[in-house]
Amino acid sequence: MSIASVLTAPPEPTAIRLLPHPGEGTGTGVPAESSEPDLLRYLSASRLKCWQTCRRQFYYRYVERLTVPTAPALFIGRQIHEVLRLWNWGKWKNEPLTPGQLRAALVERWEADAAKEFVPWKTPEDEATAKAQAWAMLETYFDQCPVAPDEQPEGVEVEVECSLGDGLPPLYGIIDLVRPPGRIIDYKSAARSPSEGMAEHQHATQLACYALLYRSATGEMETGFELHHLIKTKVPKVIISTYGPMSAAMESELFFLIDDYLEGIAREAWVPSPGQHCAWCDHLPLCRKRSGM
Repeated sequence: MSIASVLTAPPEPTAIRLLPHPGEGTGTGVPAESSEPDLLRYLSASRLKCWQTCRRQFYYRYVERLTVPTAPALFIGRQIHEVLRLWNWGKWKNEPLTPGQLRAALVERWEADAAKEFVPWKTPEDEATAKAQAWAMLETYFDQCPVAPDEQPEGVEVEVECSLGDGLPPLYGIIDLVRPPGRIIDYKSAARSPSEGMAEHQHATQLACYALLYRSATGEMETGFELHHLIKTKVPKVIISTYGPMSAAMESELFFLIDDYLEGIAREAWVPSPGQHCAWCDHLPLCRKRSGM
């Protein structure tokens, strides 16, 4: 093979393109031309985290916008999150809710959401068990919560947007709770306890985004973070992980990630990232099919 042939640019590999071209539509009735600019309209922790996990998963979720069933664990987590929001909101307004009101709110929201989306429960009994388990997790949290009942939150479900500088989309996010003085709280529900030291590593992108949002909104540095884990074991547990403010290294890594995100979208780099996370990806069958597996 000559040097000239090596240096010659290869033709566009249109014949082996595995994913639909964004200009050809998304397969869901949403024209890609209308959805693609939205990827650059704003940034969020969830978008960046999905990009980190797998670009092919990102493509299915945010470009093709494929509709998938709601995983039971995700559904349960959303219901728990909503009750905690109402609980904190009541404290913020000095109108605390009773356990009876909170349980009624869980049932009402659960039934409303279940009527609008498909959750693949194995049996109706499984759904009833999950609902009882969700309330047991909440009761355990209310009983063991490290936040004093009379502590006034600085913010509850705070929607924040901040500028990252010229040429970059703004960053958007919703912070679950801010405790005085400037302590950012995020709720997590899980089937098992987080490994020692792993929670901060796994959620570093989200924490860094929240730090930038808080600093932009208040003009002050956060005093630290708390991850409140509600663990779905037979006897529910509550585990609190505490961390200091965002480090300079975390901030730098976040901006490198943002650069990679923007460059990758411009190049349509929807490359899969095979790994253990594929086992619980909603798009695994389609991904394997399109890769010829």
